[in-house]
Amino acid sequence: MTSKRKRTVGHVTIREVAKAAGASVSTISAVLNKSDYVSTKMRSRIERAIKELKYRPNDLARALRLQKTHSIAIVVPDLSNNFYIELVRGAKDYSASANYTVLIGDSRERWEEERNYLDSFQRRRIDGVVRVPAIDAPSGKVKSVLGNLPVVYADRYPRSRDAYVGRVGVDNHLAANNATRYLLSLGHSRIGIITGGASGGTSIERLEGFLQALRSAGIRPDRSLIHEGHNDVESGHDRTMHLLTRVRRPTAIFCTNNMMALGAFAAIQEIGLSCPEEISLLGFDDFYWAILFRPRLTMVRQPARELGMTAARMLIDHLEGRASIPTPALLATQLIVRDSCCPPKQPQSR
Repeated sequence: MTSKRKRTVGHVTIREVAKAAGASVSTISAVLNKSDYVSTKMRSRIERAIKELKYRPNDLARALRLQKTHSIAIVVPDLSNNFYIELVRGAKDYSASANYTVLIGDSRERWEEERNYLDSFQRRRIDGVVRVPAIDAPSGKVKSVLGNLPVVYADRYPRSRDAYVGRVGVDNHLAANNATRYLLSLGHSRIGIITGGASGGTSIERLEGFLQALRSAGIRPDRSLIHEGHNDVESGHDRTMHLLTRVRRPTAIFCTNNMMALGAFAAIQEIGLSCPEEISLLGFDDFYWAILFRPRLTMVRQPARELGMTAARMLIDHLEGRASIPTPALLATQLIVRDSCCPPKQPQSR
C-alpha cells in the first residue's frame, strides 16, 4: 500500500476504490448494494481494494439514495424478562446475517413509553418494526405513529384488524390446554389460574385453553379461581396470596407468564406451604432460573430466540421484496416437566 493510501484512510472515496480495482464507480456500487451481477473475478478485485483502502461507505448518503437505512426496530414490553431478552437476541442475530442494524426499545408494559419509542424510531427513518405491544396498548393507534412502515407482530398481537405484514407466535390455546391437562392427569380438579391482562391476545387464548381443558374433563370452571395479573412478579405474588388464603384453596396454580410464576413461588414460600406436596405450581415461558429453584419449576417453554429470528426474517423478506413464510407463523411449544407439580394430597371431588 502506498503512503498516499495510508494518508487517506478514513476519507477514501468510492472513486478511489474504483481506480484501485480498475473498475467503474457503478460496478463498485453494484457490489456494495448487491444490486447487479458482477463476475467473481471482478468482485474479488473490488473486495480486495475495499479491504486494502479500508473504505467505509457513507451510510447516510446511501440511505438517502436508496430510500432505505437497512435498520429495523424491535420494541418489547420488559427486558428484565429472559423471554424477551432471547426474543431480541434472535431478531438481532438474523438481522445481522442480513446486514441490518437493530434498534431496541423497552416499553416497560406502558403504551405511552412504547409510543415514544415508535415515534423516535420512525423519525430515524427505520425500514420497519418488530413489535410486541405493551399490555395497555390501544388497538388501531400504531398507524398514526408509524404511518405506512411495515410491522411484524411477535408473541402478542392486536385483537383488532391493525394493518401488519405478519405475525409470529405460538398456539397459546393449545399450549395452555396441554398444561392444564397435565395438572388434571395428576388428579387436580381445583386449579387456580393467574392470567395476564385481558387486552392481550395471548392471555385470552391461554385462559380459553385452560377453560376448555376443564370443561373437557367435566369440571365446571370456578370463576373465583381465575385472577388477572399484570405479567409481573408483584401481581403474581398478590394474586397467589389471594388464592392461598381462601377457606378452600386450590391444589394447583397455573401462571400464564414466567414473572408471575416467580411471584407465585415467593408467595407459596411466604405462607409456608410445601411445593408441590401442598400446592403444585406450573408456569408459562421457561427460563434458565427455573432449574435453580427447589423444587425446579415445571414450565411451558416457548422458542423465544426462534420467535425473534422468524419475526426479523418475515420483516426483512418483506423489505427486500422476497416471498416469506406464511403468516401467522406458529412455532411449537414444549411442556418441561420438572419437580413443582405432583398429585394432590387428597382426591378432589368433581
